[in-house]
Amino acid sequence: MPENARKTRWYSTGGPWGTGLLLLGVAVTVIGLNMLTADRARQSGPVRALSVVLPLWALGGLWVAAGLHSVWQALTPPQRHRDVLPVVAITSLWALAYLAYWLVTGAVYGRWSREWSGGVGWGSLTMLIISWGRCVNPPRRR
Repeated sequence: MPENARKTRWYSTGGPWGTGLLLLGVAVTVIGLNMLTADRARQSGPVRALSVVLPLWALGGLWVAAGLHSVWQALTPPQRHRDVLPVVAITSLWALAYLAYWLVTGAVYGRWSREWSGGVGWGSLTMLIISWGRCVNPPRRR
């Protein structure tokens, strides 16, 4: 949507929106790379539970793909609001995994743990990204 991106060089992000998207993409890619190299036994309970459905390498691949998509979009202005959708999807999945794990372990096994805070944290990050994703680059000064 930011059609007034100020891209003047081939390596530019075109403005603050693109820079934020680049930083987000790098962070998400690093999380994915960490997952690709991680040991399943050392992961948190919600991630271990989610890795029963999808292997850890596939989850890490989803994170890397979402991050690289963001990096690519950041370096090719003009950016659009929908450029954050892959990151929103993966952080939403993480929030739901943490909250579901907390509910299942509490309701079924009677062990009410602190995973709810991870779910709230990931959910809040998701909402922040959605809110930020609605922003546009400010108009150029003359």
